Amino acid sequence: MFKPLICTALVLASGFAFAQDAGADREARRAEWQAKAEARFAEADKDRDGRLDRIEAQAFGDRMVRNFDRIDANRDGELERTEIADARRHAMQGKRHHRMRTMHAYQRGLFKGMDDDGNGAISRAELGSKMPRWAEHFAVIDADKNGEISADELKAHRQQMRAEHRAQRAQRKG
Repeated sequence: MFKPLICTALVLASGFAFAQDAGADREARRAEWQAKAEARFAEADKDRDGRLDRIEAQAFGDRMVRNFDRIDANRDGELERTEIADARRHAMQGKRHHRMRTMHAYQRGLFKGMDDDGNGAISRAELGSKMPRWAEHFAVIDADKNGEISADELKAHRQQMRAEHRAQRAQRKG
C-alpha cells in the first residue's frame, strides 16, 4: 500500500530536482561554451594582440573568412572579440525573429480557423475546447469585455505576456 505512494513521491521529487537544475545547467553550459570560445580565439590569435586578421581568422573555418568583412564592424581589417560576439548575437536574434514570425503566422492561421462565422473575432462558443489555454484566459484576453477575442486583443495579450516574461527573466538574472 505504501510502496506506490513512496514511488510516486520519489518520481515527483526527482522532477522538481530536475526542474531546479535546468537553470544551473544552462548557466554551466553557457560558461563552458564561453571558455571554449575564448580558448579557440586565443589559439587562433597567433600574435597575441587580441585581434584576428584574415589569416588568423582562417582557423575558425571558411564561414568566418566569408563573413569577415561583415563581422569587421569598425572596418580596420581585424576582428576583435566584441565584433565576433556582436555578430553572433545578431545572428541569433535573426533566428529568433524568424521563429517568432513563423509562430505568429501559425497563430494567425489558428485564429482564422477558429473564427467559424468569419467576423474577425472568436467567441467563447467558437473557441469551445479547441484552445484550452485561450479558454482559461478568455476574460483577460477579451480586453473590451464584449464576449469576443479580436486579433488585436490577442496580439496585445501576447505582447503583455512577453513583457512579463522578459521582466521575470531579468529579475532572475539580476
